[in-house]
Amino acid sequence: MFGLGGGLFTFAALFYFAANYEHLSGWKWALASIAVTITVNRLFPASFIFVLPAQFGLFLVMWWAHTKNKVQREAEREQHQKDAQRERQQRVSQAREEAAAHKDWDAEERQHDEAAAAAQKERSERVRLAREAREKEERERGDRNLV
Repeated sequence: MFGLGGGLFTFAALFYFAANYEHLSGWKWALASIAVTITVNRLFPASFIFVLPAQFGLFLVMWWAHTKNKVQREAEREQHQKDAQRERQQRVSQAREEAAAHKDWDAEERQHDEAAAAAQKERSERVRLAREAREKEERERGDRNLV
């Protein structure tokens, strides 16, 4: 029974570390290795030679799962990169739109300031003309009163 336990845990440890190295779930593969060893020993008692091909078959299944997992991770990475690029492009477009809107707002602000300055100048001119007209009128009255 020691041979079964030693081989059982040896294969389980090998699969655990190999699965972790390949970014797979180590405990699941270790348990699968234990299950394969126990199953083969129950089907073919005292025949350790059949455990090796069964473990090799499990290794091939793990290799296939790793390959499939690797392809899936690469696809997810590509999709993530595409999403990140699309998001960056949206942010750039939004920044450009905001900059254009800000330019328009600046232009409107300048026009408004220019119009306000022109209106102030016009009011000042009217006040000046009204003052000059009043002073002229007062001078004319003063000249009439002297005569």
